[in-house]
Amino acid sequence: MRRRPPRAPMQNGFDRVGPFHPYVAFGAVILLNLVALALILSAIVWLGDRIEDYFWPGGTEWVDF
Repeated sequence: MRRRPPRAPMQNGFDRVGPFHPYVAFGAVILLNLVALALILSAIVWLGDRIEDYFWPGGTEWVDF
């Protein structure tokens, strides 16, 4: 079976990521990081709200969970 020759990098010096332009792959990684960061921050806020409710029940809720 004949091997296909490697493709040359694009004119800007980046290699393609499958059929996608490298900026699409970079954007997907950044979006995934932002979603993970939002989940982590939401978990921290939720935990802080539960701890606050344990020590000071009742009162005005600033965060509605």
